[in-house]
Amino acid sequence: MKFYDAIISGIGHIQQNRLRAGLSTLGILIGVASVLCMMAIGDGAKKIIADDLEKFGGPNQVRFWASPYVYRRGKPRKPTTERYTLEDASAIEAECPNVLFVLPQNYRSQKWVTTRHGAKARAYIEGVTEDYARGIRWEVQHGRFLSENDINNALQVCVLGSNAARELFGDISPIGQEVKIRVRWNRSVRLRVIEVMSPKGRILSHPRLQDDSLYIPLTTSQQRFLGNRHVESLNIFLQKDTEIYSVVESVKRILRKRHRGVDNFINYQIPKLRIKQLERIEKVIKIALGGIAGFSLFVSGIGIMNICLVSVGEKTREIGLRKSVGAKRIDIFYQFLTESICLCLCGGLLGIGGGWLAAHGMARVAVRLMPIVPEWPVVLSVPWITISVLFSIFMGITFGVYPAIRAARMTPIDALRTDT
Repeated sequence: MKFYDAIISGIGHIQQNRLRAGLSTLGILIGVASVLCMMAIGDGAKKIIADDLEKFGGPNQVRFWASPYVYRRGKPRKPTTERYTLEDASAIEAECPNVLFVLPQNYRSQKWVTTRHGAKARAYIEGVTEDYARGIRWEVQHGRFLSENDINNALQVCVLGSNAARELFGDISPIGQEVKIRVRWNRSVRLRVIEVMSPKGRILSHPRLQDDSLYIPLTTSQQRFLGNRHVESLNIFLQKDTEIYSVVESVKRILRKRHRGVDNFINYQIPKLRIKQLERIEKVIKIALGGIAGFSLFVSGIGIMNICLVSVGEKTREIGLRKSVGAKRIDIFYQFLTESICLCLCGGLLGIGGGWLAAHGMARVAVRLMPIVPEWPVVLSVPWITISVLFSIFMGITFGVYPAIRAARMTPIDALRTDT
Protein backbone atom coordinates (compact mmCIF):
# COMPACT_ATOMS: atom_id res chain seq x y z
CA MET A 1 0.00 0.00 0.00
CA LYS A 2 1.55 3.26 -1.11
CA PHE A 3 1.68 6.43 1.01
CA TYR A 4 -0.54 8.22 -1.51
CA ASP A 5 -3.17 5.46 -1.23
CA ALA A 6 -3.10 5.74 2.56
CA ILE A 7 -3.85 9.47 2.34
CA ILE A 8 -6.68 8.94 -0.17
CA SER A 9 -8.17 6.27 2.07
CA GLY A 10 -8.07 8.56 5.13
CA ILE A 11 -9.72 11.44 3.26
CA GLY A 12 -12.32 9.11 1.75
CA HIS A 13 -13.43 7.94 5.18
CA ILE A 14 -14.02 11.58 6.21
CA GLN A 15 -16.19 12.13 3.13
CA GLN A 16 -18.27 9.08 4.00
CA ASN A 17 -19.01 10.49 7.49
CA ARG A 18 -19.38 14.20 6.80
CA LEU A 19 -21.70 15.02 9.69
CA ARG A 20 -19.51 13.29 12.23
CA ALA A 21 -16.39 14.90 10.76
CA GLY A 22 -18.06 18.35 10.80
CA LEU A 23 -19.04 18.05 14.44
CA SER A 24 -15.54 16.86 15.30
CA THR A 25 -13.91 19.89 13.68
CA LEU A 26 -16.35 22.40 15.19
CA GLY A 27 -14.31 22.92 18.35
CA ILE A 28 -11.10 23.58 16.41
CA LEU A 29 -13.00 25.89 14.07
CA ILE A 30 -14.31 27.96 17.00
CA GLY A 31 -10.93 28.07 18.75
CA VAL A 32 -9.00 29.16 15.67
CA ALA A 33 -11.71 31.63 14.59
CA SER A 34 -11.83 33.32 18.01
CA VAL A 35 -8.08 33.76 18.15
CA LEU A 36 -7.81 35.13 14.60
CA CYS A 37 -10.82 37.41 15.13
CA MET A 38 -9.32 39.07 18.19
CA MET A 39 -5.89 39.31 16.60
CA ALA A 40 -7.38 40.98 13.51
CA ILE A 41 -9.39 43.44 15.62
CA GLY A 42 -6.43 44.17 17.92
CA ASP A 43 -4.02 44.72 15.02
CA GLY A 44 -6.66 46.92 13.40
CA ALA A 45 -6.82 49.07 16.54
CA LYS A 46 -3.04 49.36 16.54
CA LYS A 47 -3.15 50.43 12.89
CA ILE A 48 -5.74 53.11 13.73
CA ILE A 49 -3.44 54.55 16.41
CA ALA A 50 -0.38 54.38 14.13
CA ASP A 51 -2.22 56.08 11.24
CA ASP A 52 -3.57 58.64 13.69
CA LEU A 53 -0.05 59.55 14.80
CA GLU A 54 1.15 59.71 11.20
CA LYS A 55 -1.57 62.26 10.40
CA PHE A 56 -0.20 64.47 13.13
CA GLY A 57 3.47 64.14 12.28
CA GLY A 58 4.45 60.61 13.29
CA PRO A 59 5.42 59.07 16.63
CA ASN A 60 8.81 60.79 16.95
CA GLN A 61 7.56 63.82 18.83
CA VAL A 62 6.86 65.10 22.33
CA ARG A 63 4.12 67.55 23.20
CA PHE A 64 4.74 70.04 26.02
CA TRP A 65 1.94 72.15 27.45
CA ALA A 66 1.74 74.61 30.32
CA SER A 67 -0.33 73.53 33.29
CA PRO A 68 -2.60 76.27 34.68
CA TYR A 69 -2.38 74.83 38.22
CA VAL A 70 0.12 73.16 40.53
CA TYR A 71 -1.23 69.72 41.40
CA ARG A 72 -0.67 67.82 44.63
CA ARG A 73 -2.08 64.33 45.08
CA GLY A 74 -4.10 64.78 41.91
CA LYS A 75 -5.83 67.99 43.07
CA PRO A 76 -5.15 71.57 41.92
CA ARG A 77 -3.60 73.61 44.74
CA LYS A 78 -2.61 76.98 43.28
CA PRO A 79 -2.45 78.60 39.84
CA THR A 80 0.80 78.89 37.90
CA THR A 81 1.90 82.10 36.21
CA GLU A 82 4.66 80.77 33.94
CA ARG A 83 3.88 80.14 30.27
CA TYR A 84 5.86 79.15 27.19
CA THR A 85 7.02 81.75 24.68
CA LEU A 86 8.30 81.79 21.10
CA GLU A 87 11.77 82.39 22.51
CA ASP A 88 11.50 79.09 24.41
CA ALA A 89 10.84 77.29 21.13
CA SER A 90 13.85 78.95 19.47
CA ALA A 91 16.09 78.05 22.44
CA ILE A 92 15.02 74.39 22.34
CA GLU A 93 15.74 74.19 18.60
CA ALA A 94 19.16 75.77 19.10
CA GLU A 95 20.32 73.87 22.19
CA CYS A 96 18.90 70.34 21.70
CA PRO A 97 20.91 68.48 19.03
CA ASN A 98 18.33 65.73 18.40
CA VAL A 99 15.43 68.13 17.84
CA LEU A 100 14.44 68.70 14.21
CA PHE A 101 12.10 71.63 14.86
CA VAL A 102 9.57 72.90 17.38
CA LEU A 103 5.98 73.81 16.55
CA PRO A 104 4.58 76.34 19.02
CA GLN A 105 0.79 76.45 18.93
CA ASN A 106 -2.16 78.29 20.45
CA TYR A 107 -5.72 76.96 20.54
CA ARG A 108 -8.92 78.92 20.65
CA SER A 109 -12.44 77.66 21.14
CA GLN A 110 -14.88 77.52 18.26
CA LYS A 111 -15.70 80.94 16.84
CA TRP A 112 -18.21 82.11 14.28
CA VAL A 113 -16.50 82.94 10.99
CA THR A 114 -18.43 84.97 8.43
CA THR A 115 -17.84 86.21 4.88
CA ARG A 116 -18.95 89.25 2.93
CA HIS A 117 -21.55 87.11 1.19
CA GLY A 118 -23.23 86.28 4.50
CA ALA A 119 -21.98 82.69 4.78
CA LYS A 120 -21.30 81.55 8.32
CA ALA A 121 -19.46 78.61 9.88
CA ARG A 122 -18.10 77.62 13.29
CA ALA A 123 -14.37 76.92 13.14
CA TYR A 124 -11.57 76.26 15.61
CA ILE A 125 -9.03 79.09 15.56
CA GLU A 126 -5.43 77.92 15.92
CA GLY A 127 -2.28 80.02 15.98
CA VAL A 128 0.66 78.26 14.33
CA THR A 129 4.03 78.96 12.71
CA GLU A 130 5.34 78.43 9.19
CA ASP A 131 6.59 74.90 10.00
CA TYR A 132 3.17 73.58 10.97
CA ALA A 133 2.21 72.04 7.60
CA ARG A 134 5.66 70.45 7.20
CA GLY A 135 5.60 69.10 10.76
CA ILE A 136 2.25 67.31 10.51
CA ARG A 137 2.79 66.37 6.83
CA TRP A 138 -0.23 68.28 5.58
CA GLU A 139 -0.37 69.02 1.87
CA VAL A 140 -1.53 72.31 0.39
CA GLN A 141 -4.56 72.11 -1.89
CA HIS A 142 -4.70 75.72 -3.12
CA GLY A 143 -2.50 78.74 -2.43
CA ARG A 144 0.43 78.86 -0.01
CA PHE A 145 0.92 78.18 3.68
CA LEU A 146 1.95 80.75 6.27
CA SER A 147 5.43 82.21 5.74
CA GLU A 148 8.08 83.53 8.08
CA ASN A 149 7.12 87.06 7.03
CA ASP A 150 3.52 86.42 8.11
CA ILE A 151 4.75 85.34 11.53
CA ASN A 152 7.31 88.11 12.05
CA ASN A 153 4.88 90.88 11.07
CA ALA A 154 1.72 89.36 12.62
CA LEU A 155 -0.16 89.73 9.33
CA GLN A 156 -3.91 89.26 9.26
CA VAL A 157 -3.97 86.23 6.97
CA CYS A 158 -5.39 82.75 7.49
CA VAL A 159 -5.42 79.20 6.14
CA LEU A 160 -8.68 77.24 5.91
CA GLY A 161 -9.32 73.55 6.38
CA SER A 162 -11.22 71.90 3.54
CA ASN A 163 -14.54 71.64 5.42
CA ALA A 164 -14.38 75.25 6.62
CA ALA A 165 -13.60 76.46 3.09
CA ARG A 166 -16.54 74.53 1.64
CA GLU A 167 -18.99 75.84 4.26
CA LEU A 168 -17.88 79.45 3.85
CA PHE A 169 -17.35 79.72 0.10
CA GLY A 170 -18.91 76.64 -1.52
CA ASP A 171 -17.57 76.26 -5.08
CA ILE A 172 -16.00 79.74 -5.14
CA SER A 173 -12.22 79.93 -4.73
CA PRO A 174 -11.48 81.26 -1.21
CA ILE A 175 -7.99 82.51 -2.12
CA GLY A 176 -7.83 86.26 -1.61
CA GLN A 177 -11.26 86.43 -0.01
CA GLU A 178 -11.84 88.05 3.37
CA VAL A 179 -13.34 86.44 6.47
CA LYS A 180 -14.35 88.02 9.74
CA ILE A 181 -14.00 86.43 13.20
CA ARG A 182 -15.84 87.83 16.19
CA VAL A 183 -13.42 87.96 19.10
CA ARG A 184 -15.63 89.75 21.61
CA TRP A 185 -19.15 91.05 21.44
CA ASN A 186 -17.90 94.47 20.30
CA ARG A 187 -14.78 93.58 18.31
CA SER A 188 -14.02 91.51 15.21
CA VAL A 189 -10.86 90.61 13.33
CA ARG A 190 -10.70 90.53 9.53
CA LEU A 191 -8.40 88.02 7.83
CA ARG A 192 -7.44 87.37 4.22
CA VAL A 193 -7.49 83.73 3.04
CA ILE A 194 -4.19 82.67 1.47
CA GLU A 195 -4.60 78.90 1.32
CA VAL A 196 -6.93 75.90 1.55
CA MET A 197 -5.51 72.65 2.92
CA SER A 198 -6.21 69.20 1.50
CA PRO A 199 -8.71 67.02 3.43
CA LYS A 200 -7.06 65.50 6.49
CA GLY A 201 -9.85 63.51 8.11
CA ARG A 202 -10.50 62.91 11.77
CA ILE A 203 -7.58 62.47 14.15
CA LEU A 204 -8.28 60.71 17.45
CA SER A 205 -5.29 62.19 19.26
CA HIS A 206 -6.43 65.70 18.32
CA PRO A 207 -9.54 67.02 20.04
CA ARG A 208 -10.50 69.14 17.03
CA LEU A 209 -11.24 68.13 13.47
CA GLN A 210 -8.47 69.81 11.49
CA ASP A 211 -10.56 70.15 8.33
CA ASP A 212 -12.95 72.38 10.33
CA SER A 213 -10.19 74.63 11.65
CA LEU A 214 -8.84 78.02 10.65
CA TYR A 215 -5.10 78.66 11.04
CA ILE A 216 -3.55 82.07 11.61
CA PRO A 217 -0.01 83.27 12.39
CA LEU A 218 0.87 82.60 16.03
CA THR A 219 1.87 86.22 16.57
CA THR A 220 -1.48 87.38 15.17
CA SER A 221 -3.21 85.05 17.62
CA GLN A 222 -1.19 86.54 20.48
CA GLN A 223 -1.82 90.17 19.54
CA ARG A 224 -5.36 90.11 18.14
CA PHE A 225 -7.01 87.31 20.12
CA LEU A 226 -5.12 86.67 23.38
CA GLY A 227 -3.47 89.99 24.12
CA ASN A 228 -0.30 88.37 25.52
CA ARG A 229 2.90 86.60 24.41
CA HIS A 230 1.94 83.17 25.75
CA VAL A 231 2.25 79.91 23.82
CA GLU A 232 -0.04 77.13 24.98
CA SER A 233 1.88 74.11 23.65
CA LEU A 234 5.20 73.12 22.09
CA ASN A 235 5.24 70.13 19.75
CA ILE A 236 8.86 68.99 19.56
CA PHE A 237 9.75 66.77 16.60
CA LEU A 238 12.74 64.48 17.03
CA GLN A 239 15.19 62.70 14.79
CA LYS A 240 14.54 59.02 14.13
CA ASP A 241 15.73 56.53 16.80
CA THR A 242 16.28 59.30 19.33
CA GLU A 243 16.12 58.50 23.04
CA ILE A 244 12.95 60.40 23.91
CA TYR A 245 13.46 60.68 27.66
CA SER A 246 16.91 62.21 27.26
CA VAL A 247 15.40 64.88 25.01
CA VAL A 248 12.61 65.48 27.55
CA GLU A 249 15.17 66.07 30.29
CA SER A 250 17.15 68.43 28.04
CA VAL A 251 14.00 70.41 27.21
CA LYS A 252 13.00 70.63 30.88
CA ARG A 253 16.50 71.82 31.76
CA ILE A 254 16.33 74.56 29.11
CA LEU A 255 12.87 75.65 30.26
CA ARG A 256 13.97 75.78 33.91
CA LYS A 257 16.93 77.93 32.97
CA ARG A 258 14.74 80.32 31.01
CA HIS A 259 12.03 80.52 33.70
CA ARG A 260 14.17 81.22 36.78
CA GLY A 261 14.32 77.61 37.92
CA VAL A 262 10.53 77.15 37.93
CA ASP A 263 9.29 73.88 36.43
CA ASN A 264 5.91 73.25 38.10
CA PHE A 265 4.10 74.43 34.96
CA ILE A 266 5.80 71.91 32.64
CA ASN A 267 3.74 68.97 31.40
CA TYR A 268 4.49 66.68 28.51
CA GLN A 269 3.02 63.76 26.59
CA ILE A 270 4.83 61.14 24.47
CA PRO A 271 2.59 59.87 21.65
CA LYS A 272 4.79 56.83 21.03
CA LEU A 273 3.84 55.49 24.46
CA ARG A 274 0.25 55.09 23.26
CA ILE A 275 1.34 52.41 20.80
CA LYS A 276 3.47 50.69 23.47
CA GLN A 277 0.57 50.72 25.92
CA LEU A 278 -1.70 49.28 23.26
CA GLU A 279 0.86 46.56 22.53
CA ARG A 280 1.02 45.63 26.22
CA ILE A 281 -2.77 45.44 26.42
CA GLU A 282 -2.80 43.39 23.24
CA LYS A 283 -0.27 40.93 24.71
CA VAL A 284 -2.43 40.44 27.80
CA ILE A 285 -5.47 39.84 25.61
CA LYS A 286 -3.50 37.38 23.47
CA ILE A 287 -2.37 35.43 26.53
CA ALA A 288 -5.89 35.28 27.99
CA LEU A 289 -7.51 34.42 24.69
CA GLY A 290 -4.77 31.94 23.87
CA GLY A 291 -5.44 30.09 27.12
CA ILE A 292 -9.18 29.91 26.40
CA ALA A 293 -8.60 28.84 22.82
CA GLY A 294 -5.99 26.30 23.91
CA PHE A 295 -8.44 24.69 26.30
CA SER A 296 -11.07 24.61 23.55
CA LEU A 297 -8.63 23.03 21.13
CA PHE A 298 -7.54 20.48 23.72
CA VAL A 299 -11.15 19.39 24.28
CA SER A 300 -11.68 19.26 20.53
CA GLY A 301 -8.54 17.17 20.13
CA ILE A 302 -9.86 14.63 22.61
CA GLY A 303 -13.07 14.47 20.58
CA ILE A 304 -11.11 13.89 17.39
CA MET A 305 -9.09 11.14 19.10
CA ASN A 306 -12.36 9.49 20.09
CA ILE A 307 -13.65 9.74 16.51
CA CYS A 308 -10.43 8.18 15.22
CA LEU A 309 -10.73 5.31 17.72
CA VAL A 310 -14.29 4.72 16.52
CA SER A 311 -12.99 4.73 12.96
CA VAL A 312 -10.38 2.10 13.90
CA GLY A 313 -13.13 -0.08 15.36
CA GLU A 314 -15.27 0.30 12.23
CA LYS A 315 -12.37 -0.64 9.94
CA THR A 316 -10.99 -3.57 11.92
CA ARG A 317 -11.81 -6.17 9.23
CA GLU A 318 -10.50 -3.83 6.54
CA ILE A 319 -7.23 -3.54 8.46
CA GLY A 320 -7.02 -7.33 8.64
CA LEU A 321 -7.64 -7.72 4.91
CA ARG A 322 -5.05 -5.13 3.97
CA LYS A 323 -2.43 -6.65 6.23
CA SER A 324 -3.18 -10.12 4.88
CA VAL A 325 -2.48 -8.95 1.32
CA GLY A 326 0.82 -7.30 2.27
CA ALA A 327 0.08 -3.90 3.81
CA LYS A 328 2.75 -2.84 6.29
CA ARG A 329 2.28 -1.32 9.73
CA ILE A 330 3.50 2.06 8.50
CA ASP A 331 0.81 2.07 5.78
CA ILE A 332 -1.98 1.50 8.31
CA PHE A 333 -0.40 4.08 10.61
CA TYR A 334 -0.36 6.71 7.83
CA GLN A 335 -3.97 5.95 6.88
CA PHE A 336 -5.42 6.75 10.31
CA LEU A 337 -2.98 9.54 11.10
CA THR A 338 -3.98 11.20 7.83
CA GLU A 339 -7.62 11.07 8.86
CA SER A 340 -6.85 12.85 12.13
CA ILE A 341 -4.66 15.47 10.44
CA CYS A 342 -7.31 16.14 7.78
CA LEU A 343 -10.00 16.64 10.43
CA CYS A 344 -7.88 19.17 12.32
CA LEU A 345 -6.63 20.86 9.17
CA CYS A 346 -10.19 21.30 7.86
CA GLY A 347 -11.17 22.79 11.21
CA GLY A 348 -8.22 25.18 11.04
CA LEU A 349 -8.93 26.30 7.47
CA LEU A 350 -12.61 26.82 8.22
CA GLY A 351 -11.57 28.67 11.38
CA ILE A 352 -9.51 31.09 9.27
CA GLY A 353 -12.57 31.91 7.18
CA GLY A 354 -14.75 32.11 10.28
CA GLY A 355 -12.28 34.40 12.02
CA TRP A 356 -12.17 36.70 8.98
CA LEU A 357 -15.97 36.94 8.84
CA ALA A 358 -16.26 37.43 12.61
CA ALA A 359 -13.59 40.14 12.56
CA HIS A 360 -15.43 42.09 9.85
CA GLY A 361 -18.67 41.76 11.81
CA MET A 362 -17.04 43.05 15.00
CA ALA A 363 -15.39 45.88 13.03
CA ARG A 364 -18.81 47.07 11.84
CA VAL A 365 -20.14 46.92 15.38
CA ALA A 366 -17.10 48.89 16.62
CA VAL A 367 -17.70 51.62 14.03
CA ARG A 368 -21.32 51.94 15.15
CA LEU A 369 -20.37 52.02 18.82
CA MET A 370 -17.59 54.58 18.16
CA PRO A 371 -18.80 56.86 15.33
CA ILE A 372 -15.61 58.95 15.60
CA VAL A 373 -13.88 56.14 13.71
CA PRO A 374 -15.04 56.12 10.06
CA GLU A 375 -13.65 52.65 9.43
CA TRP A 376 -12.13 49.93 11.59
CA PRO A 377 -9.50 48.05 9.58
CA VAL A 378 -9.32 44.27 9.82
CA VAL A 379 -5.67 43.19 9.78
CA LEU A 380 -5.44 39.43 9.32
CA SER A 381 -1.70 38.86 9.21
CA VAL A 382 -0.08 36.03 7.27
CA PRO A 383 2.03 34.86 10.26
CA TRP A 384 -1.10 34.22 12.33
CA ILE A 385 -2.73 32.34 9.46
CA THR A 386 0.40 30.22 9.08
CA ILE A 387 0.50 29.56 12.82
CA SER A 388 -3.15 28.47 12.74
CA VAL A 389 -2.52 26.01 9.91
CA LEU A 390 0.62 24.58 11.51
CA PHE A 391 -1.05 24.30 14.90
CA SER A 392 -4.00 22.46 13.34
CA ILE A 393 -1.60 19.96 11.79
CA PHE A 394 0.18 19.62 15.14
CA MET A 395 -3.15 18.91 16.86
CA GLY A 396 -3.95 16.28 14.23
CA ILE A 397 -0.63 14.55 14.79
CA THR A 398 -0.81 14.78 18.60
CA PHE A 399 -4.31 13.33 18.94
CA GLY A 400 -4.08 10.99 15.99
CA VAL A 401 -0.92 9.12 16.87
CA TYR A 402 -2.46 6.84 19.48
CA PRO A 403 -5.40 5.61 17.30
CA ALA A 404 -3.00 5.16 14.36
CA ILE A 405 -0.56 3.13 16.49
CA ARG A 406 -3.41 1.00 17.82
CA ALA A 407 -4.58 0.27 14.28
CA ALA A 408 -1.05 -0.49 13.06
CA ARG A 409 -0.38 -2.99 15.88
CA MET A 410 -3.37 -5.18 15.03
CA THR A 411 -2.51 -8.64 13.72
CA PRO A 412 -4.33 -9.86 10.58
CA ILE A 413 -5.82 -12.89 12.40
CA ASP A 414 -7.26 -10.87 15.30
CA ALA A 415 -8.58 -8.23 12.94
CA LEU A 416 -10.33 -10.74 10.66
CA ARG A 417 -11.95 -12.50 13.65
CA THR A 418 -13.88 -9.39 14.69
CA ASP A 419 -17.60 -9.22 14.07
CA THR A 420 -17.62 -5.56 12.96
